Amino acid sequence: MRRHQRSPDPLVLARKRRSARGLTLVELLLSATLGIVMLGAAVAVLLAAGRMRRNQQLLSDANEEARTALRQVSRALAAAGAGGPVYSVTGPDGSRQQRPAVLFTNGAAALHEGDLPQMPDSLTLVRYGADRRTVLVTPLAADKVSVAPDGRLPTTPGVQPDLFQQGESALITNFQRAMLVPIERKAIVMDGDVARNVVQLQTPGAVNPLQLQDPLIPIQPGAAVFPVRVVRFRVVYVDKVGNIPARADLVMETLNPRTLAPLQPPERTVLAKDIEDFQVQWGYDRNDDGVADDGFTDQGPTETLLDPGLTFARLSISARTSGTLVTNEGEYVVNEDTPFERGIDLGGAPRPEASGHRRRVLSTVVLLKNVAAPRI
Repeated sequence: MRRHQRSPDPLVLARKRRSARGLTLVELLLSATLGIVMLGAAVAVLLAAGRMRRNQQLLSDANEEARTALRQVSRALAAAGAGGPVYSVTGPDGSRQQRPAVLFTNGAAALHEGDLPQMPDSLTLVRYGADRRTVLVTPLAADKVSVAPDGRLPTTPGVQPDLFQQGESALITNFQRAMLVPIERKAIVMDGDVARNVVQLQTPGAVNPLQLQDPLIPIQPGAAVFPVRVVRFRVVYVDKVGNIPARADLVMETLNPRTLAPLQPPERTVLAKDIEDFQVQWGYDRNDDGVADDGFTDQGPTETLLDPGLTFARLSISARTSGTLVTNEGEYVVNEDTPFERGIDLGGAPRPEASGHRRRVLSTVVLLKNVAAPRI
């Protein structure tokens, strides 16, 4: 029998049939299960990375806002009192009053019952216009003061066309005595070949610079003139709006220099959101050794007469994340009794309950060189 007429080998046919049939159901189920497991692991990793990124963003935002606000308050406080520890101002009744460059109010009440129980302090001070100053060019008059324009080129960084902006006052000082003159209108006039900024006083006749100056040390032409605002730093409560939870903001509000009441309409700048506490403590260095005597205290400048030993101020801000942190099990809840979890403990006030929020407690010490300068 020829080779091509032989019957095929049955084992060879069986092998061919097995190799052509494909995957069994068990093999298919195993492959699908393995694929689902790998896909689930990849999704879990992506979700965890998203939660981690969100948590880090919340922490970074809280830290950066609080740090920026602390820097702004520190600079304003360090510059306060350049004209001396007190200045003259016309009060609401038209009388001459003495006011310190820094006024401190120690917080004594809860910010908001239940939600934010910290006790925020408030700080009122003279805030100087950035990189702007001039000099008095003529003797003081009863209804106006004349100051020299900015002598720098208009293209110089920091130079502004108007020395005085809306809401600012003029602090006139010879660095021994100072007066605060509210202004309403201003104009540039020519006196021969010299341009002068003539500052028209607010409500002519109600503020008389001649009555504000000290007769023993009068302010003469050549005295420094600073554009300033009287501002107050404090924490205000913000009610819940829609899906946005209740919070507290650290704000800087401009005050009427005569009454220390907020301007109408209000001028308010939010420095940082979700602030639980703003605290100020004071250090006194009466022996000039460069160290605060007996540490820091809550007793600060609340009177017209400032303690000549006042040298340092310690500012603290407790900020929390705007949202709660999350984990793969839901909201991140801790039971640790630390400032990072529960906020600052102030005077026995109840601290916030442990929650998914995380805190950032920032602090810095400011050297009050200008306020302390009269004792040198």
